[in-house]
Amino acid sequence: MSTKPSMNLRERKIVGLIGAAHFFSHFYFLLLPLLFPILHDVYGVGYTELGIGYAVFSIASLVCQTPIGFIVDRVGARWILMAGVAVESIVLALFGIFQTYTGYLLLMGVAGMANAVYHPCDYSILTRSVNQDKLGKAFSIHTFCGQAGSLTAPVIIIMITAGLDWPYALMICSGMGLIILGGLLFGFRGVVLPDAAQVEGVVAQRKSSFKLLFSAPVLLGWLFFFGYAITSTGLYDFSVAALTEIYDSTLGQAGIIIWLFLAADGVGILLAGVWAHRWKNHEWVVANCLIAFSVCMFFITFVPMSMTALSIPIIIAGLFYGFIAPSRDVIIASMAPARDMGKVFGTVTTGFNAGGIVGPPLFGLLLDLGDPYSIFWGAGILGIITVWTVIRPSSIRLLFRPSAERS
Repeated sequence: MSTKPSMNLRERKIVGLIGAAHFFSHFYFLLLPLLFPILHDVYGVGYTELGIGYAVFSIASLVCQTPIGFIVDRVGARWILMAGVAVESIVLALFGIFQTYTGYLLLMGVAGMANAVYHPCDYSILTRSVNQDKLGKAFSIHTFCGQAGSLTAPVIIIMITAGLDWPYALMICSGMGLIILGGLLFGFRGVVLPDAAQVEGVVAQRKSSFKLLFSAPVLLGWLFFFGYAITSTGLYDFSVAALTEIYDSTLGQAGIIIWLFLAADGVGILLAGVWAHRWKNHEWVVANCLIAFSVCMFFITFVPMSMTALSIPIIIAGLFYGFIAPSRDVIIASMAPARDMGKVFGTVTTGFNAGGIVGPPLFGLLLDLGDPYSIFWGAGILGIITVWTVIRPSSIRLLFRPSAERS
C-alpha cells in the first residue's frame, strides 16, 4: 500500500483535463433521454423507436472503439480525444435543427462514433501518466467527473427547457461542449504525455497484445460491461418516463428522483476512491455492491410507496452503484501493461456499447407494453446476473494473467 496516495501537480492537471472530457461524455449521453417524453411527440414514435436510436449510438461506438484503441496506443490519445469532443458538440446542436426521426437516427450514429474515443483515450492517458499506487484515486475522480456530467444534465436541461424550447436548450448545451474543448486545447499545452513511441516493446508485443484481447480476464470483463450497460441504460434512459407513468408526475418531479440516484452514485464513487488503494479484493467489492443495488431495485418494485419515500431506496441504490466504479477500473487496469491500455480498455468497454444496443430497445419495449415497474425489476435481475462475471475472475485471473509486467 502506497504511503503517498496524493497526486502531484502534473498528475492532478492531467486527471482534471481528462475528467472534464469525461464530464461532457456523460452529460451528453443523458440529455436526450431526459427529453424522451417530449421527443416521443415531436418524432411521432414510441419509446421502442427512441431506444433504437441509442442502439444505433452503441453500435457505432462498438464498431469504432477497439480500432481507436489500437490507434491510440500507436500515435497517442490527446488529439483523438479532442476530436471526439468537437464532433459530439456539433452533433448536439444539429439535433435541434433536424427534427425528424431519420435525422435522429443518423445523428445518433455520428455521435456514437465520436463517443468511441473516450474510454481508450482516457484510460490510456491516465495509466501512462499517473503512478500505479494512485490509479484507484485517479479512476475514482475520472468516474466521478463523468457522473457529475450525468448529475448536471437533468438540472441544466430542465432549467433551460422551462424558459426555452428544447432545440435551443440543446444548442446551449452544445456550446458547453465547445468550451470544454477549448479548455482541453489550452490545458494540454506544456503537459508532456507519454505516447506510444515512449513505451518500450510496442512492436515486439504486438502479437501478444492480440492474444491478450481474447484472454479469459478480458472476455469476462467484456461480459461485465455488457450486463452493467443494460442495467444502466434501463435506469438512465427510461426511469424518468417510467416514473411519470407510475406516479402521474411531471417531468421535473421524475427528474429529481433520477437526480438523487445520480448524486448518491457520485458520492459513492468518491468514497470508494478514498478507500480503493486499501482494498485487496476488488472483485468482491463489486459483487457485493451489485447484490445490494439489486435488492434496492426489487424493494422499489414490490413495496408500495409514495414518490417521496422512493427517494430512500433510490439513494441507497445509487451509493452502492457508485462504489462499483473505482474497483471495476482497477480490475481492468491490472489485466495488461500500460502500453496496451488503449486497446484493452477500448475492447473491454465495447461490452458497454453492446449492452447499449440491447438495453434501450428492450426497456423501451417493456415500457410500451405498459409495465413501467419493469425498469426497476429488470435492472435488479440484470445486476444479480452480472455478479458471476466478477466473482469468477477472482480465481481465473491468476490462471490467465498476462506474463508481461506493467511498464
